[in-house]
Amino acid sequence: MSPVGKSYVCGSCGYEVTKSAKHAEPKIVAKSTGKEVVLINEEKVAEPLDSDAVCPKCKHTGAYFLLKQTRSADEPETKFYTCASCGHRWREY
Repeated sequence: MSPVGKSYVCGSCGYEVTKSAKHAEPKIVAKSTGKEVVLINEEKVAEPLDSDAVCPKCKHTGAYFLLKQTRSADEPETKFYTCASCGHRWREY
């Protein structure tokens, strides 16, 4: 409950109690016992797709890629590929 004007208002349900001598200190009368369970059905890939990349394992065309700077700043970044078909990972300098 948070004070708003001349009353206390519950942030979750909107219950309102006026401020008075007997309500000077707000009390917690009930605690939540429920827990929320989140199920993940599938993982979404947020990496861009390079349609020209060919997987060295299954020869499928098309792979997701990620660029990372693995060497010093004056060297080019490394491109990490993940095959869209079989999930094989490889890198290209």
